[in-house]
Amino acid sequence: MAKLDEITELLVDELEGLKQMLVQLKTLTKELTSSETVQDISRIRYKQEELNKTQDNRFREQNTGLSEVKQEIKTALLIPKWLLIMILAIPILSISTLGYLGYQVRQFEEEKEIVFQEGKAAISTELNNYFREHSEIYKDFLIWTEKEKEKEKNAK
Repeated sequence: MAKLDEITELLVDELEGLKQMLVQLKTLTKELTSSETVQDISRIRYKQEELNKTQDNRFREQNTGLSEVKQEIKTALLIPKWLLIMILAIPILSISTLGYLGYQVRQFEEEKEIVFQEGKAAISTELNNYFREHSEIYKDFLIWTEKEKEKEKNAK
């Protein structure tokens, strides 16, 4: 019987240890299923949503900044504006000057023709008056012109 008592005593000790283990297991399961763990996950989710929002805002800001930079690059000139104005002004001035000079040459030719006609008329009048006053010289002039015409005919 002594052995039976020892075995029962060992079994009771083992049952007590098992009972303590079950109590510890129950407390651990209560802790695991407690609302603190769920609250921690909700905080993590909230933080993650905040992070997503801030990232979205930053991406939007970067996109708007990038589009502004693209727009400025499109409108930016590689050549300075004053140089562009000079480059455009030189041909315009050259063409204008050439046009004005062409106009002046044409006007000069027309004036030359008008003056020539006026001079021709004035000389004819002067010569007629001169020849009327000096009829002998007029006769010599007619003889001289006849000789010149003959020379031209012979030269041909």
